[in-house]
Amino acid sequence: MTKTVLENIVQDTITSKYFSIIIDSTPDISKVDQLTVAIRYILPDGSPVERFLGFLPSVGHKAKDMELAILHFFSELGIDMKNCIGPIYDNSQNMSGIYNGLQCRIKKSSSTAEFVPCSAHSLNLVGTFAAEETSVGNRFFMITQGLYTFFSGSTSRWKILEN
Repeated sequence: MTKTVLENIVQDTITSKYFSIIIDSTPDISKVDQLTVAIRYILPDGSPVERFLGFLPSVGHKAKDMELAILHFFSELGIDMKNCIGPIYDNSQNMSGIYNGLQCRIKKSSSTAEFVPCSAHSLNLVGTFAAEETSVGNRFFMITQGLYTFFSGSTSRWKILEN
């Protein structure tokens, strides 16, 4: 099923020609780091779609290593990176850096790949900085995190919380 779904997404992407990629480094529940790869494109009827393509095994956090992994992944799928426009990454230096970041490296493969900062990451940063500005906000989130950590560390405590 996975192969068929992926083949359909690839075919839609090739038909649409131009696409955008969304790349983020994400640890899974077992603390294994991986690159999350999603793609956006427009269907022939004009509908925008966003599809998850998969997780790439950890290649580290160096832009060069991520670039090679992404280019290899898209090459294996048969998607031409020269048609990539508007790649979206978080605002970390290894992703957004204009000289050595992933956005700079992907731009070498696609001259139309204009970096777009991820609005979800930007909103998260705004929320984090706002919460840290006041001692009340900071205390609230520290207590909330502590409670979550306490209850999620035990299935019996989690059951008590649910009840």
